Formats: sequence, structure tokens, C-alpha cells
Amino acid sequence: MPKKLLMCIAVLSLLGCGSTPEQQTPAPVIQAEPSSVQAAPTAEELIAAAETAATPATMRTYLLQAAAAYLDQDQPQHAGAILVELEAEQFGAHEQSLLRLQRARFYAALGDWAQVVSLLQDLDQRFTQREQRVQVLELNYQAAVAQQQHLRAADQLLLLQPYLETSQTALIWQHMRQVPADVWRSNPRSVHPNGPGWYSLLNRLTTAIDDQQSIEDVLSQWQRAFPQHPAQPIVQQLLDTPYFANPPQQVAVLLPLTGPLMKQGNAVRYGVLAALAEQGQQDVHFIDTNTYSDEDILAELEALNIELVIGPLQRERVDSLASHSVRPWLQLALNHPPQATKPAGSSYFALDIAAETQAAAKAMKDKGYQGILLLGPDNNRGRQLSRLFTRYWQVQQPTGHIRTGFYNSSADMRSLVSDRLKVAHSEARKERLEQAFPGTDIEMQFRNRQDIDAIYLLGDATQARLLKPYIDVNQSAFGKRIPVYANSMVNEQTQTQGESDLSGISFADAPWLLPQHAKQPLHQQLSSLLRGWSLSEQRLTAMGYDSMRLAPLLARMQQLQGYSYQGLSGQLRIDEQTLVRELTWAMFDGDHIRLEPLNNVDTRPRN
Repeated sequence: MPKKLLMCIAVLSLLGCGSTPEQQTPAPVIQAEPSSVQAAPTAEELIAAAETAATPATMRTYLLQAAAAYLDQDQPQHAGAILVELEAEQFGAHEQSLLRLQRARFYAALGDWAQVVSLLQDLDQRFTQREQRVQVLELNYQAAVAQQQHLRAADQLLLLQPYLETSQTALIWQHMRQVPADVWRSNPRSVHPNGPGWYSLLNRLTTAIDDQQSIEDVLSQWQRAFPQHPAQPIVQQLLDTPYFANPPQQVAVLLPLTGPLMKQGNAVRYGVLAALAEQGQQDVHFIDTNTYSDEDILAELEALNIELVIGPLQRERVDSLASHSVRPWLQLALNHPPQATKPAGSSYFALDIAAETQAAAKAMKDKGYQGILLLGPDNNRGRQLSRLFTRYWQVQQPTGHIRTGFYNSSADMRSLVSDRLKVAHSEARKERLEQAFPGTDIEMQFRNRQDIDAIYLLGDATQARLLKPYIDVNQSAFGKRIPVYANSMVNEQTQTQGESDLSGISFADAPWLLPQHAKQPLHQQLSSLLRGWSLSEQRLTAMGYDSMRLAPLLARMQQLQGYSYQGLSGQLRIDEQTLVRELTWAMFDGDHIRLEPLNNVDTRPRN
């Protein structure tokens, strides 16, 4: 019996006792039309046929078919044991394509989508059989969904549609509306028969929102240009969506303007007023949430015929108002969503460190990091942020890993950093050598661990200033520098103004608190009017400004999740009713701050 067949059988016999690996989250189910074929032989029958094959070529063909059968039976570990032993050079052109297809299916089962895309490159052009073409298209679609490449996912659905039993119009729309607006601004072209209609719809909508054109006119023109297009019901649904074509005019702002949170409420109010001064909106009503009950507020909103509610700011008022079912208005609440069901038409704008931590995890994933070290205070806040970053990181970068370190005081920091970077191991080796060779002067240059790509600080400016020197001295002079990141808590005037101990730390913050922002004149004007205007209050003012400027865009951004608004608090878009902020990255450079895009972080070795 050939050696490779013996190896496959041996591996399969071992795998027979193994457990099935954890399943990956699947892409939306798409059901192809069944083909009328006879029952295929099982994988075990194909393995048996390979044992008695007359030639090595026949044996390899049976093994390739057995691997496909195991994948059909949702047993990728068995298929992998066979595929690893098959070499492309031993097959003809057609079977080489089949081998690539089965390997792509295997890597899809593992969730390695980069390998899937690489293996499927131009593969659909190599098959003429329906089943194989469908498999290639489905795998390409699943890979696009997993990689959040929504335009490619929509295009794959367009190609799949002729093979499917049901219409995929709703699913195509779900992907199309998540494509970043910059893609539509570039006016892309589609070769699929229905593609130009979809592309034209999104291009026209994006242009209309950018240029403040009449949405009704734009959609009516599209309906006349593509009268038979399957997206016609989608367009009519948009026209029927409240406030999509005609933005709300009557606005109420719910803020705590008295009581313990009065300073925070007024900080948001200053931003709303600044936006009103620019756009000339008059029908805005401020309601003090510390003065009125929920029932009084709801009665006032109905009496004023309010169409958009901005606020409340307090989390408990967001929860309590969400429990009322009568809501004939849009809402942009200035906090996290309620614990219960999120009402339709509501979006949630949270301006806190938890939201920044989530944004940082995504930014570091985009940078391509695999290993992150989290350093934070050993308290509820530090551990909460650590859990949040870890949970979000595992979704963003499933192949990555997280290590954590917590400190109770400044005295813990030096040993903590040394331990987490494994510098202590190098020092211990030096001590052992000195003991083994007494009287010998041993010089060693330590090397810190190589599986940490970045360090993220969860504490405030005071803690970061104490940690940074320990991080610097515990990095090897020979390896690449590990970049250090932090959230906006490190950027506080009372702690960081004129300081150089934070030099080299990259952090994310609201854009208008950083250099070179276009709204610096507005910032300077408000700074001269508002005494004691802290950076935390300035971030709330940015939130108020952005909330008011989003008023005419809110219903449209709820529908077009790829459309974003460049605001004072960040680049904003809506995803699952949550306003997602993409922050601006900067770096402490000596005693001042400079803008520092994430992909420009210095990782050169220490001198």
C-alpha cells in the first residue's frame, strides 16, 4: 500500500476518536437549488476504494473525493488529514482546481479567510459544472462577510442569484448600505446585469446627502431609470421611511440643566447652541431632565409636535424613557442603549472611555497587531476596561492574544512591567551564570518578549507618566520598539500640559482637541467665553455640536450605515443603532502634541 495512503488512514483512525472543532459563526444562509444527482459514495467508501486502486493516480483521485466527502459531512479534521498529504504537482489541471477548492473549504471551516480568498483566486473561471461554481461563489461570499467587505459580498450574491431558489434582494441591500460612502463617491462600475442599478442607487443617494439635494427627486429619478430593477421595493420603502426624505424640523434637547450634572448638561448645551448659530435652526426646545418627570417630558414633546429628540444624557433617563411605547419621533440618546429592547428610530451616542476602548481595539486590529499587553489599575474601572477590550479584540482579531497586568500602586509598576515583558527572566539567567562562574564579570543585554506587538494603557495621565519610564527601560536595545497606546484619559490639561514624561505615547481623542483642526477658531472663541472649561467638558461640547449637526442626517445614516459624518468628536457612523466614533490619533512629542496616524507609529529599536 502506498506510504501516503497508509499515513492518511493512520491519521484518520486517530481523528476518529477526536472531537469536532468549535464551529465558526456562519454567514447568512443562502440555499441553492437542489440538483438531481444520485447519492454520492461516502468518505469511508472512497477511502476503501483508494486502498484497492490500481494506480497511484487513481488512488489520489479517490482520496481527493474522500476529502470533499468529509467536508460535506462537516468533518474538516478528517479532510485536513488527507489534504495535507496531497500535492498539486501530482494532479492534472482540472484536479488541481478541485484540490484548491477542497483546501479552500477546509480553511473556511477553520475560519482562515485570507487563505480561502487566496485559494479561490480566479477559480470560478476554471469550472463548468454548476455545483463547483456555486461552491466557489458561496465560499467567496462567506469570506467577504467574515472580512466585512460588504461590496464584494453583495457582488457575490449578484453572481449567485441565478443559482438560488429565493430572491436575495433584501440581503444584497443589507450589504450595499454598509459599503463606505467613499466607494460610491468614486462612482464604481459593475459588470453584473443588476449591478449598475444597485451602484447607481447608492451613488445617487450619497451624492444627494452630500450636496443636500432633494431625496424624493433623486429616488424618483432612479425609479424611472430602472423601472424593472429588483430594488424597486427597497426604494419605495426608503420614500415611506419617516424623516428620510424630509428631515425633522421640530427638535427637543433633553439635558440636566440643574442639579449635580448641571456642568455636563450645560457643556453639551453650548455645543448645540454653537451648531444652531451656524445652521440657523430655530425650532429647538431645551428641556431640563432634572426638573420634569418622564410623563411631563413626554407630554411636552407631544404638545410641541417634536420630530427629533436629542438626549437624555443620564443613563437612567435613557432607560426609563425607552420603556414608553408612544414614540412618533426620531431620537439620538446621549448615552449607551437601554438594557431592554432598543426602540425603533432611536440611535445612541456614548462619549465615554468604554466606547474609546472599543474603538482602540478596532484600530489596533486594522494595524495588524496580534499580541496586545494591557496595563491598568487594579480596580473595578481598570478590570472593566480590560474585559471590554479583550472581548472586543477577540471578535476583531480571533487569531490574536491578550495579556494583562494590574497594579495597586506606583510601587507595583516596575516589577509588573519587567515581569510582563519577561525581562526578569533575562536578569534571572544572568544571576544563575554569575553564581555558576563566581568572580566573572558577565555582561548581558536583555531581550524582552517578542510576542507583544503593542501596549495599551488603561489608566489616567498620572499613571501613564509613572509607567512610561519603566516601559522604556524594559525594552531591548536590539528588538523593535513596542509602541505604547492610551485613551483620552492621558490627555488632561492639569496633568499633561508642558510634560515630557509621556513622550512617545500615542492616544486617541476628539479631533477638535488636537492640533490642525478646521474648527480651531470656534474652539478658541468658546475658550475665551467659558472660564474653567475642562477638556472633559470640551468633549461634551463637541458631542452637543455633532448631535445638532446630525439632526438632518440621522434617519439617512440609520439607513445608510456606510455614510459617515466628520464631526468635532470624531468621524461618526451608525451601526446597529449605535453611533460609532472613529477618533483621531496623536502622540506626545516632548512637551507638545502632534498628530500621529496609527500607521506611522515609530517601532525603531532604542538607541
